[in-house]
Amino acid sequence: MEVYLQHLNNFFNHFDWWFFSKIDETLDDVFIPYYNPKTNRIAKFKPDFIFWLKKGKNYLILFIDPKGTEHTDAFRKIDGYKRFFEINSTNEAQTRKINHNELSVSVKLFFIPSKEEHSNVPQAYSKYWANSINLIVENLSEEI
Repeated sequence: MEVYLQHLNNFFNHFDWWFFSKIDETLDDVFIPYYNPKTNRIAKFKPDFIFWLKKGKNYLILFIDPKGTEHTDAFRKIDGYKRFFEINSTNEAQTRKINHNELSVSVKLFFIPSKEEHSNVPQAYSKYWANSINLIVENLSEEI
């Protein structure tokens, strides 16, 4: 990530400002609810990292979570994310824009698998997995 940020025309330079933080599960109450069949309850998915990006009156919140594909909970967490932050139109899901006053907020989610595990991701979930910052940026190009 540090090497990527050194490039003059990196994705983050397209924004007025951006912040990055690691979510502390004991202090931060930032989460995505999802159904956990093991406990038969709604659980709180707290991704490890969050980016807050602003351009004009548009905000982009980007959740990043390094997970192995062997964790089936990752797929349930994606399903929870989709229920709140996507709109299904025809066959392609689109990011839901949350409007408040004159502001517009979009939320995106990415899991980072190891290189060996990326091929194990089912097709229906592949857009939520990125094994490099370049792939994440490519998936976010419509957001700026």
